[in-house]
Amino acid sequence: MNLGKENETLEFKETTSELRQALMDISAILNKHGRGLLYFGVKDWGDVCGMQVGKDTRKTITQEIRAHIKPLCMFEINEMTSDDKTFIEVSFSGDNPPYSAYDRYYLRFDDQSPVMERDQLNSFFLGLNNDYSKWEDDDSGESIDIVDDDFIQNYVNRGNAVNRVTFKYMTKENALKQLHLLHEKGNLNNAGNVLFSSKKPVPVKLAVFAGVNRTSFIDMKVFNGNIFECIEESMNYIKSHLNKSISFDGSVRSKELPEIPYESIREIVVNAFAHGLYKASTNFEICIFKNRLTIYSPGHFPKPYKPEEFAQGDLESIPFNPKIVEVLFGDETIEKYATGFGRAFDYLKDSGVTYDYVDTGNGFRFTFYRNVGGVNGVVKITSGEEKVYDILKQNPNATIRMISEETKISIRTVQRILASLKEKELIIRMGSDKTGYWKVNK
Repeated sequence: MNLGKENETLEFKETTSELRQALMDISAILNKHGRGLLYFGVKDWGDVCGMQVGKDTRKTITQEIRAHIKPLCMFEINEMTSDDKTFIEVSFSGDNPPYSAYDRYYLRFDDQSPVMERDQLNSFFLGLNNDYSKWEDDDSGESIDIVDDDFIQNYVNRGNAVNRVTFKYMTKENALKQLHLLHEKGNLNNAGNVLFSSKKPVPVKLAVFAGVNRTSFIDMKVFNGNIFECIEESMNYIKSHLNKSISFDGSVRSKELPEIPYESIREIVVNAFAHGLYKASTNFEICIFKNRLTIYSPGHFPKPYKPEEFAQGDLESIPFNPKIVEVLFGDETIEKYATGFGRAFDYLKDSGVTYDYVDTGNGFRFTFYRNVGGVNGVVKITSGEEKVYDILKQNPNATIRMISEETKISIRTVQRILASLKEKELIIRMGSDKTGYWKVNK
């Protein structure tokens, strides 16, 4: 039996000893055509030679594809027989290029699958990076009536103040037209909808976990809003759940320091929404673990680059969503030419915070690793401790019940917080429990 000749969507291998090369071929075919066939137990010229198929053969092929083709593609493995010769067919498809095999990218030419050279790789990815703009221009089906007049007027005023929005506000229809956020039918285009809709079209999952994995959580919520609202809600949530430190440097006033610089966090949060894919099957996520903070965005950061390469200033910005990025640039929510990355990484370096970035296949995840403990005259406090500490700075005579009512924290928890602040020598009880007051070390 002869299966024909190898071509741009068809590849033959004699045995699974060529499995590594087979995955490179799968990557190449997916990147060029999005689907293909690969056979084990077939000669290069198409003759079925057969192969020994053991009980774990299909399992091994499955594991290798799942582990080394990124993002994961759809595939099916079938054992076939011809003239008493057994061979294996692997059919595969995927509509989420680029696909890599063993962390390298390949492209199909005739029956060969060479690794892409850098210039070729750049051109390939730059072509893919334009895909989101068509979605931005499409009709969202939503009327401009769902845009709040004050919300967009405030945006225009902010843009005027920083000299990035050059027109003055007259009507919301005029403003949306000037920002290129209207479809020819008169509705909002998709970019306008996710940016300014009052119907809260963008979901973001927010969670605090008790440990270093997702098995147990302390707090969890799903917030829906437009992009601007999601950015602010994400930042507020992070600020309320990360620790802060109080630094005593010999000056009259103490200095409060977040464990991770807010400027750096905001830069990554903003970029997550700026480069997100809003028709994706996964959601934006903010997860706070005991040892790290992760920010996940569906879609992709401009490939094949990493944030550090933009921070070094060697690359121009490559926006997936040019309209969304342009609007976020207009009021200084984002720096259009990626200069914000440089500042973000400088803040992290100065603070001793380490970080990591990974493309998950379905999106990208940025991880900030949390510092543990206080050093060099810095005392670490929780968000709850900070609230109580701030009240006592303003009112040293505040009672436990008063603190509980103002902070919405239970009396028992307030008692534990006060004990912790005393142990950290941030407060001292002067006098008796009934008639005394709190002395606050500032």
